[in-house]
Amino acid sequence: MTCGSAIRWGVVAAILAAVAGCGVRAEPVEYGAAPVFSVGDCVEIPSTTPDMVRARKVACSADPSYTVGAITDASGNCPSAEYQRLPTQFAEPTTARLCLVPNLVADHCYELDMPIGIVELADCADRGRGVLVQVTQRLDVRDQSACPTQTGHFAWPYPSPARTYCTRTVY
Repeated sequence: MTCGSAIRWGVVAAILAAVAGCGVRAEPVEYGAAPVFSVGDCVEIPSTTPDMVRARKVACSADPSYTVGAITDASGNCPSAEYQRLPTQFAEPTTARLCLVPNLVADHCYELDMPIGIVELADCADRGRGVLVQVTQRLDVRDQSACPTQTGHFAWPYPSPARTYCTRTVY
């Protein structure tokens, strides 16, 4: 066997080993299992999950839902502290990278599930386990001063998409 043919056989053997290894693994790699989200997507985040919280795409008319306003940088930071973000100890990695803006409806009540603050649609008369708020106004601008400054009333401004919720704490 010449040196050139030995190299060719070595290359062929390496290619065959690589091809054979690509199809069979002891533990499957789930590249397709991690959802891919883009800025502007609407997602739902279930508040009751046995393991890690995982976002899933939904229609933007879903109540409640969230709009993906940004994706975290390499350090895991959103471009603004106004975004809601799920801590990595509660959310799977793809979901933890989302900088979220709630997508809520005026005059509806929502319960903030603690400790991570996921919003759930709630009856305004029912006292649940978390904080109960009513959205009194939804504005498509980012304006901290647009809402009443009475006790128990708060503004929730978000940069992108530009949105401000005027809320009233019920319980």
